[in-house]
Amino acid sequence: MSNLIGTELAGRYKVEELIARGGMATVYSAIDKKLERLVAIKVIHPHLSENPVFRDKFFREARMLAKVNHPNLVNIYDQGDDNGNAFIVLELVKGITLRQALSDFGALSPEQIRQVSKAVLSALSQAHENGIVHRDLKPENILLADDGRIKVTDFGLARELTADTDTGSLVGTVAYLAPEVIRRGKTEATSDVYSFGIMVFEMLTGQQPFKGEDPMQVAFRHTAERVPSAKSLNPTANHRLDELMLWCTEPLPINRPQNAAEVLEKLASSEESFPNTSATIIMPEDINFTEVIADLPEQEEPFQKHGSKLVALRWFIGSVLALTLGSYSGWYFSAGPGALVSVPNLVDQTQAQATESLSSITDKVSIRKVFSDSFSKGIVIGSEPTAGVLVAKGSALTLLISKGKEFVAVPDLIGKDLVTASALVISARLRVGQVTEWFNSDYPVGAVYSYSGISGTKLAVSSPVDLKISLGAIPLVKGLQKDVAKAALEAAGLQVRTIEYKFSTSYAKNEVTEIIPDETDVGKGSSLKLIVSKGPATVKMPAVKGETILAAKSLLESLGLKVIIDTKWLTKDYGIKRVTGVSEAVGATLKVGQSVTIRSR
Repeated sequence: MSNLIGTELAGRYKVEELIARGGMATVYSAIDKKLERLVAIKVIHPHLSENPVFRDKFFREARMLAKVNHPNLVNIYDQGDDNGNAFIVLELVKGITLRQALSDFGALSPEQIRQVSKAVLSALSQAHENGIVHRDLKPENILLADDGRIKVTDFGLARELTADTDTGSLVGTVAYLAPEVIRRGKTEATSDVYSFGIMVFEMLTGQQPFKGEDPMQVAFRHTAERVPSAKSLNPTANHRLDELMLWCTEPLPINRPQNAAEVLEKLASSEESFPNTSATIIMPEDINFTEVIADLPEQEEPFQKHGSKLVALRWFIGSVLALTLGSYSGWYFSAGPGALVSVPNLVDQTQAQATESLSSITDKVSIRKVFSDSFSKGIVIGSEPTAGVLVAKGSALTLLISKGKEFVAVPDLIGKDLVTASALVISARLRVGQVTEWFNSDYPVGAVYSYSGISGTKLAVSSPVDLKISLGAIPLVKGLQKDVAKAALEAAGLQVRTIEYKFSTSYAKNEVTEIIPDETDVGKGSSLKLIVSKGPATVKMPAVKGETILAAKSLLESLGLKVIIDTKWLTKDYGIKRVTGVSEAVGATLKVGQSVTIRSR
């Protein structure tokens, strides 16, 4: 995949830095030189840009977003193509995703869930009203901006409700797919509602309802099981939100809310069950949720009733208390039990080394093991709180210990089309690597016939999976005239490097007898050699009468003729006995390989 950092697209957008990379596109931050503002640029991967189906899918996002205008949807500004780099320009939203919030904090509070839900449902309602389904609703596509805004993004898989949505292919992320999408590939507004319900379950519990060793197991559980109550995992989960989640995740679409607006109405009707707190989730740089605390009620001054004499007394007592408490608090927070110390940097230490490093700070050290692509198994990758944070002595600290890389199984991709194969790869938490197209007569055009790692091979999470896509069979050109065959091969994207002529008794002159590729894998741009018939070879019958049998036989065979000897002499006499007759006349035109009889009596 090409890196566009530092380049300029369409003479207007200066690409600054990489934000994210997905299965279909890469997202960069950029400067719009014309309007002097920061934007996000989403650029389709080069190997997909050449595919008209994928280009249409990519630009569909721009068309979908252009139809709707809502404060909770990421705005689209522009689209274009620069030297094969197909791109769309979007509003740049700085912050974190809902996925990051869930990963850091687990279950959210009812008020936080209500705020996120209200924003997501408002955006979806606008989309559904305009005949659009999102088809890939998940926490990764919900942005929590630094300024408190909540935005729904990534309509790359969006589709108009009036379009034929029975594709037969799995789209979206399998953990959030509705049963009807998994069974028939059928996507409707109710499918978005189901995905929203799964997100509510995750916000209530901190985890997804269904887990499995591979995406297909998760998909099967969505079709065979009912999403359980969130209270089964989190007994303190809000009852009203749990009921809403269960309604949204009904297995049959007809039993669910029919669109996001219906869910939003139900959510609004239950708002009285939530405490009246701030209307905005505040997400500071350390990603902690900010709790809004009400102002303390005003209290009457304790000495107001006792005149001016007591004012002086109050001042004196206050001064003594201030000095006393100041001295005490100075000791308490510097040398006493409330002393604040900075959490040391423990990264790259072993568990034993890190525990020893913390011994002077606290003995309340817990261990949490996490997967890591960068650190070996057993090595500290961080701590909670993080290094540099001031904590009181004796505070509980958590060491994050690497479990090493997380490995997942490569799904079976043989025979799948590129869209389905890409969805399976991404669902397996891998990424699509290099996609190449090659001629293969055993698989139909567009089918995956080979990929890196056989089915079931374990690869580290986010590892690339290279795909080989069939272009079908190499055009059959045997028996065609040379010029016709050459044109057919070049039309298929092949290059005829050289043409070699050979005699042939099976093909007429100028007909192709064979194609010989220069390499084992043949794709567009590959070169090959054409073997073209010169027609059958012919020779003139020489005069051999009077020659010895041995000399006549040697001459005729050197011309490519088959020799039949009709004689009464023994083989040992062939060198002295003469030819007395021949079956063919001198000067006759004979085909190479033809039989000639010589006689000697």
